[in-house]
Parts: sequence; C-alpha cells; structure tokens
Amino acid sequence: MGLDSRVVSTDTRDASQLLLLIGEPGIGKTRLLEELRETVPVALWGRAFAAEMVRPYGIWIDALRSVPLPATVPPELGFLLPEVGQPAVVPPDRSYLFDAVVQLLAAWASQSPLVVMLDDIQWMDEASSALLNYATRLLSHLPIKFACTVRSGELSQKSAISQVVQLLRREQRLKTIELQAIDRGGMVELIRTVNADHSFNLSVETVDQVFTDSGGNPLFVLEIARALSQSHLTHANHADNLEALICDRLEKLEDAARDLLPWAAAFGRSFKPTTVAQVIDFPLPQLLTAIEQLEQQAIIRPSTATGNEIGYDFAHDIVRQVVYRQISEPRRQLVHLQIAQRLNQSSTSDHALVSDVAHHAALGGDHKLAASAALLAAERCLKLFAYTEAAALAERGIQHCQSLDQQTQIRLQLGLLRVWALAGVTNDRAIQLETEIQQWMTQANRLGLKEDEALGLEALTILHFNQNKFADFHQYSLQAAEISLKASPTTAARLLAFSGSYLFELGRDMEQAEALLLEAQSLAARVDLQITDLYAGLAWIYYHKGCYVEARASMERAWQQSQAEQDHWRECIQVSYLAMLELEVGDPTAALPYCQEMAIVAAKIQGEGSEGAIAAALKALANYKLQKAGAEVDLKQAISTLQQIDAKRMLPYVLNVAAEADLVSQRLELAVIRAEAALEVAQIKNHASETASAWAILIHSLVGLGNLEWATAQFESLARHIDRRELSAHAQGWFDRTMQLMQKQS
Repeated sequence: MGLDSRVVSTDTRDASQLLLLIGEPGIGKTRLLEELRETVPVALWGRAFAAEMVRPYGIWIDALRSVPLPATVPPELGFLLPEVGQPAVVPPDRSYLFDAVVQLLAAWASQSPLVVMLDDIQWMDEASSALLNYATRLLSHLPIKFACTVRSGELSQKSAISQVVQLLRREQRLKTIELQAIDRGGMVELIRTVNADHSFNLSVETVDQVFTDSGGNPLFVLEIARALSQSHLTHANHADNLEALICDRLEKLEDAARDLLPWAAAFGRSFKPTTVAQVIDFPLPQLLTAIEQLEQQAIIRPSTATGNEIGYDFAHDIVRQVVYRQISEPRRQLVHLQIAQRLNQSSTSDHALVSDVAHHAALGGDHKLAASAALLAAERCLKLFAYTEAAALAERGIQHCQSLDQQTQIRLQLGLLRVWALAGVTNDRAIQLETEIQQWMTQANRLGLKEDEALGLEALTILHFNQNKFADFHQYSLQAAEISLKASPTTAARLLAFSGSYLFELGRDMEQAEALLLEAQSLAARVDLQITDLYAGLAWIYYHKGCYVEARASMERAWQQSQAEQDHWRECIQVSYLAMLELEVGDPTAALPYCQEMAIVAAKIQGEGSEGAIAAALKALANYKLQKAGAEVDLKQAISTLQQIDAKRMLPYVLNVAAEADLVSQRLELAVIRAEAALEVAQIKNHASETASAWAILIHSLVGLGNLEWATAQFESLARHIDRRELSAHAQGWFDRTMQLMQKQS
C-alpha cells in the first residue's frame, strides 16, 4: 500500500484535518508516513517513545527541530528549544507556548502547504496532546494537516491523546486508515525487491512457508528477505521468528557497530552519536565507522537535528528492543547508571535532560539520583503547565525514596509531595496525601530538620487551600512562627510570608498576620529575597485598611513575581485578588481583563481545584454589575457551581458582591436570598469581614422590603457577634451605615 499527498490534502476545503494510520508493530505505518513525507513540500516529523511519556512536549520538540527554523521565531519557543535562546519574559500560561508554536506553523504554511507527522502517538504525553488539540483547532483555515500513526489496541481510552482523537472523530475531522497484512503477491514482490541483485528462484514451497511464518507482517518479511539475500537460504533453514532473524543480522556486524548498539538501545529514543560517545568514551574514528555500517545495514537512520548535530533513530523500535534484550540484566543496569551519571553532569546547563536523568537513574538502581532528578523534572513540568507529567514524576520519585537514608528521604519526600499538591489531586487522593505530609513533617520535627518541616507545612497549606479547608490555618501560622525561629533566614522569610498572607485571606487574626508579614519583610530584606507571598500579604494589609492604590501596586508586584518564578498556582491566586480589588472599588470593567487572565491560567491547572469556577464567577460578577445581557443567568450558574464544589474561600465574597448589586438595583428579594446564603457560608468560614458585610446587606434589604421586625433581629445579632475593630475598611463601611440605618428606624 502506498500513500501520497492526496490522502492528507492540504486543501482547506477538506474537512478531515488529521490522518491516523492504525496497525500492529512492523505493519508499515512509519514507512508509509515516510513515503508521504517525500510527496509534500514541507513536513515536520516527530516520534513519541514509551520512555518519554513524562517528557513534556517531547514529540513537538523533535518535530520543530526536524526542519530548519527561520531566522526569527516567537521568543516563547525558547522554553521548548533552548538553542534559540531563553526569552526575557516568562509566559504567564502555556497558551503562550501554544500560540508560539501555532504562529511558527502558520508562518511555514503561508509559504508552502505543510504536513505535521507524528509517529507512535500512543506514547504521546499529555502536554503534547493538548498542543495537538490546540493546533488542529486554530489552524483549520490554513493549508496544514496532521498525519499520525498509532499501534492497534494501544490507545488507552483514558489517555489525553485518545480524547483528542475521539473529539476529532466526533467532529468528522479525522480520517483513519487501518493497515492490514500484505497478501502473497505483495509479499513475493517485496522479497524480490530486496533480492533484486541475486538470481535465485522462489519456489512455491518457500513462498508458502515465508507467508505462514511472517503472517504477512512486512517487517518480518523484510528480515526473511534480507536473510535470503545474504545467504541464499531456503524456507527450510531460515529462522522461524522475527527476533531470531534480527539477531542473525546483528551477529554479522563489525565489532565497533556491535559495541555501540547496546548503548544506543539503552538511550531508548532518538540518540545523538556524540552523546553516546561521551558516555562510553568512544573514539571518533571508531564512532564514524560504526554509524556508517549501522546505516548501511538499515539498523539506524538519521532523524532530528539539534543545532549542527544530526540525531539517529533505530529503523524500527522492534530492532531496538531486540538489541536491548540481548544485554544481560546486570550489564543493563550498569549501562543505565553510567548514562544517568554522565547526563546528570550535563543537566546543569540543559535542564531538559533532568527527566532523562531520572529515567536512567531509576533503571540503573541509583535511587537517590532518580528521586532528586524526578523532583527537578517535576518542578520543570509545573513551569511548563505539564501537570499530569509533574504528578507522574512526583509519584515515581516517591517510590525511589524508600531505600534512602532518613534525612535525604524526608527532604526529597516532602519536596515531591509539595509538587504533587501543586500539580493537583482528586479529593480522595488529597486525604492520603495529607496523611503522608503530616507523617514526614513529624519525622522532620523529631530530627530537628526545620527546613524540611517548613517545606511540609507549605505543602500541607497548599493542599488545604486548594481543597477549601481553612480550619487549621491558624494552627499552621503558629507552627510557621515556631519553625522560623530555628530555620535559615531564607526559609523563615518564605514560611512567615506564606503563613501571614493566607491568614489575611481568611480574614481573621489580622494582628498576627501583619506581625508575621513584617517579620518576613525584615528577613527578606536581609538576604535580598523577592517573595510572591510577601508582596501578596502586604497587599492584603493595604486591602484590609482600604488603601486600594497601594494594595493594587503590591498585588501587581506579587503577580509579576509569580510569573517570573513560573509559579502558576500562585499566579492564579494573585490575578483573582486583582479582579476582586477592582470589583470592590466599583470598577467592574477593570476587573474583566484579570478574569480573562485567570481563566486562561486556571484552564491549565488540573485536579479538582476551584480555579476555573472562581474565574467564571468573577467574570459573571463583573458583567452582572455592568448589567450585560445574559449576565444574570451566568451568575446563577457560577454561584451554583461554587456551591457544588463547596468553594468556601470565594463563595461568600461572590454572594456578597452579587447581593450588594441586587440591593443597589432594588432587586431586594434576591438580595435577601443571596445575603442570607453569604452569611451562612461566611459564619462557617469564620470570616469576620464577610460575615459583617453579609449581615449588613441583609439588614438593608429587609428594611427596604419593610420587614423591620426581621431586620431588627438581624441587627441585634450583628451587634452582638461582630467586633468592628476586626473588620476590613470595606466591611466597617457597611457596619457603620447599618448602625446609622437602624438608628433612624428606632
């Protein structure tokens, strides 16, 4: 079977945007894709590998490197392709990376029709799958098509790429071709093609035996054909399985090629010859000889170029697997260990290598290196919005911690658990994670490891914050103050800033929160430290006191710092604060851009967090205050969603702002309903300012409806339970106006 450019027509009138070749290993999927590449003007080529499912954007990185890059490319591509230079400004979310790739593809397509070819997508990572989905949607109007291969039955229904394929199929933008085994005629033609230089006859008996042995699998047929061409064997004495045939061919290689192959196979992906040579101290002349023979024997082939260096792939992964299985288990472990150690030496300058270090260290039995590299790789994934990969790496790293010495185990375990909390977990998993964090914190405390205990406290706070559990935050702040006394200035500053800012978030213990933040500010100044939580906490001090200009400036600084650190979890929080501030000062138009920014970042944060729902609620609030069409329906839906996910952190605020808007617009019955709901949640949360505001709005609404008896009862409760001194400036305003209102009624 052959393919040509008509199969993936780049005509924009063709609705199908992605061609998917499906078939068993060796059936010829990759070969057909290669034939197609020869028929189109420009083709990008990337291949996924089983060992790289936690290497974010790996297949796209290879694809973008498969053709020469233009002189000018979007700066954000530097995060995927270090050779183009690191951008000066960190992208606030991964849509900027996606847009950079889409922009580059569009630029190529403006010059010539383009096909993006992605091989073995059953091993594609989540981040790459998301980028493919994004690109297919945004580029449908351009002469760009995608051609992919996948192994039969190996596309997990739960995988990200499976969901992309299903979506394209539902939208009728997918064309699938399932490859079948070749028939007898095709098999004979293939054997004769390989044996064109040899004059011998294929008997019917030989054809029957080869067809039976191969099952019509082209790769198997090719190996039999090569065996026949090299030794004029008959059906009676050729090997009866594919692995044996490949082994026979490998035995005929010269020593240099045979020495190089096991190391290349252990790399498990497209390898750089110079990297392999550095790992095993291979002399250059010997390397060139080995590469030449392996190319001639169709065992390897040139692939992606990085900079000025050509990479190589095995002609087929089955060949690589055969080579790899020939390495004894003890030697295999030593090979991976040496690769891990050499790559680790280079990873300081190329951070993209850390996931490879983690992979090889795990196979090499170096648990300490595997765990520490997994932590670094997981943190890098968080910065690239690759949350699924970050969580997977954290889980793997934790498995390697078990055999480490106690102090190292505690440090790495808590670091990995912190990453896992940031990556997002389900509610069920959060309970288990909380128990594990507390256990390791107890061990750290017993050994006096204050730096590690601080790390655990941060992880625990992040986990509870995302789960809308605030009951223990006061206790956490006391722990933070205690730990900071014996921690380094850097750790103490971070911990105090973190604890102080989230106490302000809860709206209570304001004096303690301010004291923690001022101490953090002093420590940070001593060590010249920039801390997102410190700027955020100082913003809350200003916000609480009604100094909105200063609060806005400090919040913006916190937002910028979180972007610079590529801390997307904190970035999402800071943007929400900015939107809330603009709503509070009565400028919903200014709040909308922040709502949009938050929605973009929230869409990339996984788990069962409430970020997306909060972004939608803040946007609905802004539109509701602006009296835009459809805003009332959107707000009701947003409030319902917050109630369903039990978002206690934001629900009373949203209900209060909505109730206030209803009161101003004389929708008094609705204002009562929402103020009552806000009051109930605020009291559960024990947030004094939100409680006072809800009570005040409720009383004003009841007075407006003429229900003075109920209003008086609520006012008495307000006066009895609320201490004005604890309130924010905004809540104090409501409190004072309510006092004046009720005095007039008496």
